[in-house]
Amino acid sequence: MHELTAGSRRGANRRTRRATAAILPSIAAAAGTKLPPLTPLARLPRSRRLSIPRLVIDLPLELTTTVPESFEDVTSELSRLIERPRRHTTPPPIPRPTPVPMRARTQTQPSLVGDWQLGCELGRGGMGAVYAVTHREFGKRAALKLSHTPLDGTSLGAKVFLREARVVQLIDHPSMPDVFATGTHEDRPYLVMERLRGETLIQLIERGALDRRRAIDVLIDLCDVLAVAHEAGVIHRDLKPDNVFVLEQAHPLGTRTKLLDWGFAHLLGEDDPFHGMIAGTLSYVAPEQVLGAPITPATDLYSLGVLTYLCLLGQSPFAGTTGVDLARRHLHAAPPDPALLWRDIPKPLAQLLIAMLAKEPLCRPTLEEVRATLVATRTRRRLFTLRQGIEPLARPSVAPILRRTLGAATAIACAIAGAAAMLLS
Repeated sequence: MHELTAGSRRGANRRTRRATAAILPSIAAAAGTKLPPLTPLARLPRSRRLSIPRLVIDLPLELTTTVPESFEDVTSELSRLIERPRRHTTPPPIPRPTPVPMRARTQTQPSLVGDWQLGCELGRGGMGAVYAVTHREFGKRAALKLSHTPLDGTSLGAKVFLREARVVQLIDHPSMPDVFATGTHEDRPYLVMERLRGETLIQLIERGALDRRRAIDVLIDLCDVLAVAHEAGVIHRDLKPDNVFVLEQAHPLGTRTKLLDWGFAHLLGEDDPFHGMIAGTLSYVAPEQVLGAPITPATDLYSLGVLTYLCLLGQSPFAGTTGVDLARRHLHAAPPDPALLWRDIPKPLAQLLIAMLAKEPLCRPTLEEVRATLVATRTRRRLFTLRQGIEPLARPSVAPILRRTLGAATAIACAIAGAAAMLLS
């Protein structure tokens, strides 16, 4: 059904009159009926239009009614409305729904989860919320991540929580988060982990607090933890600055970086529960993730390349106005020459950035090669250019995939999969 508004006013608009006179008779002719002569038509507000499939006509109309599917009924309704006496009353305003505050839509925060007393909310995402907590008996302070959805066998968010608790125990490295308790609250799973002090990498980038020397230190830490993860058969596949946490104080073993959110990790040799979906963030996914091809350690190398490009050059190598456009660029577009954004970039580092963003996984360097180039860049005598900061960045416009509700996640994954099929055809 289409919406039709009818009426007329003084001061008819010539363009509207000509368009209406030219188009409406052809509609009536197609239906085998005759359209009565039209009275002069006045200026139409932009908000009122006659919408016909593949055709939009501006009409100066006041009354609103529903147009039936048949053309004969359309012309009959037009005739009735056009012959009505002119009215100069102002149409009533269209009622608008009252917006509901975001906080009112969220679930009520419990005061106690297991043995943990909840404090302030530290963060919130599509899968769950993170709270500052204190153990009610021992007084230990920690962070608790509580799922939005219950563990009912079909909830994707709850499965991600349980998967993260398992994965972090497989990787022994100081840059891994320490998860030391799990449980359920009202059938919703939760994780209890160490409470970190510092900022995420995206926060540092956005406020211009990340110089190149510090960025290289963070990237070397990521190479180290990813190498241990890959050796254990675990691929993160959701590497992005939101998931990288930079500590205020260095770990006793020297690292100042934590790699978070392992719930979408792929375990080599096991069935992938996210098969057919893009389990990652579209700004950082590798081409094989878009195509649904097998996931390998080289997948993390591509995401690390996007992250390295962003940290050292101040912008992402690929940007798109839509998700499909961004996916197409990951598949086909070449990244901009790093020397255009950093004039004095060391040549080996520039070559490394391009190689990390290779479309074919086998053409990408190894983590050992990436780390060696970063260390060599950091230890060069002339590092004055590394101390120059980068401009504060706007947050990537494309939102993370699978960080919304399950319904939205499935819809987006299907849309991207369809787009990838069209790109290959």
